[in-house]
Amino acid sequence: MKKIFLFIFISILGTFVSCCKVFLPNEKLSMKREDYKGNELKIDGYYYHHQEDENNKFTLIVFLYRNGIIISTRAYPTLDLSVVEEEMVKEFNEIQKSKVGWGVFRINYNSFEYEEWTSPTEGMTLRKSSGFIENDTIFCITEHFFSYNKKKYHVDQVYHFRQFSPKPDSTNIFIK
Repeated sequence: MKKIFLFIFISILGTFVSCCKVFLPNEKLSMKREDYKGNELKIDGYYYHHQEDENNKFTLIVFLYRNGIIISTRAYPTLDLSVVEEEMVKEFNEIQKSKVGWGVFRINYNSFEYEEWTSPTEGMTLRKSSGFIENDTIFCITEHFFSYNKKKYHVDQVYHFRQFSPKPDSTNIFIK
């Protein structure tokens, strides 16, 4: 009896997940990948943003590459960059396997924008972020647009450069 109940439960769950993926399909990037040939931003490391509120302190990380690819890692629950780097290195293989966080970026004079996959639901949706470049080691993100709810959010995220090696490889199966 338990096996029959388990089979029915798994069947219903599988149908539900399949339906969600039909309604929330994996979206395609709207920005085209273009090689980055400029020198507006350094790329021999990563950019980090520290965020704090009453209850949380965390660090966001992004890597930029000459081939126009960006990788955003997960949010790390610390402001200590040495701890972040240790965790990041451990996760490089997982970063390569997951579509979440991969995207492309574009620089036009001092404006900076990127688009990446995110997964607030069962399907892969997009987040498009935009802002400006302050200098070759600092950029600021002022707006996020999420495709799943079609909303823009104004933000104030300042990203600082930190030299770092080895970076995760930008070669992936998601972006050509």
